[in-house]
Amino acid sequence: SDYDERTILNSFRFSFSIGGGIFSLIVATIISVLIPDSPDSTYQEYLVLGGVCAILSVIPLFWCFLGTRKRVWSRHSTSGNQDNSDSLPLVEQIKIALSNRPFLLVIGIYLCSWLGVQLTASILAYFVINWMGLPKVMFPLMAMVVQGTSLVMLFVWSAISKRYGKKSIYFMGMGLWIIAQAGLFFLQPGQVSLMYILAILAGCGVSTAYLVPWSMIPDVIDLDELNTGQRREGVFYSFMVFLQKIGLAVGLFLVGQSLGFAGFQPTTPDNPVPIQPDSALLAIRLAISLLPTLFLVIGMIFTFLYPITKEVHADILLRLSEKKRRQNLD
Repeated sequence: SDYDERTILNSFRFSFSIGGGIFSLIVATIISVLIPDSPDSTYQEYLVLGGVCAILSVIPLFWCFLGTRKRVWSRHSTSGNQDNSDSLPLVEQIKIALSNRPFLLVIGIYLCSWLGVQLTASILAYFVINWMGLPKVMFPLMAMVVQGTSLVMLFVWSAISKRYGKKSIYFMGMGLWIIAQAGLFFLQPGQVSLMYILAILAGCGVSTAYLVPWSMIPDVIDLDELNTGQRREGVFYSFMVFLQKIGLAVGLFLVGQSLGFAGFQPTTPDNPVPIQPDSALLAIRLAISLLPTLFLVIGMIFTFLYPITKEVHADILLRLSEKKRRQNLD
């Protein structure tokens, strides 16, 4: 229930999430090196990578089940499997969740932040290979710089949040990220060192995109419990995961459409990288700079409007405690 502890826990949680992303990039690089060049080497690389990722994705599901089943059974046995027939229908719960203004703002913050992440991630390979003129092996390295910085900064932002709050670190991170996006637009081929510096700046912002929205959700759930008397973590978190998928789909769609309209020439397997028209190169630079920046600015506006500060949350917990005390007396 602690305001700052939730940020710390989310930083710990996303350290594994980002660490998994870095590990996948390392695995992809190793596979591309181990498989010798041949007419179907690209197909083999994707086939092996898909198999490895499938195994690594399934194992944690069983690990999670085996590690939590005893706790769930214990709770059911102590509660006597009481029937919660007084709970609201799912549709009504969704309506109440969407009437929660702070939750809608968190949705906006997360969707805009995640669109910024996905747009940058989906266009990064084209930027490194087609605009910077670097070999394709440099793309995983560039991505690892961004992700590695994000991983380290999770704990830095978490510490800063204790003093300045979640909204403040979001503004700080987005400010650094927007500077990086602007720098990428003006970056010229050959400026590789500057490219990595900008990747570090971007990683600082990406870190807050992971950390802040998910740290706000528990505060919103507390407010909802105060208003309705029920805790509906499942409804709120399912919305967030659903938005994550929407952000991924929209990001890929926008990048694909913009490159298609600009006349981008796709690379065919085991053939040299084609020379792109100026319109396609401009589209790549805009897709990695201007387009994500627009969403990041909108996310900052939503953050400015978000009303639950540390002081407000303390008042919510106090009122919740008093409400539960009165219910126990009754």
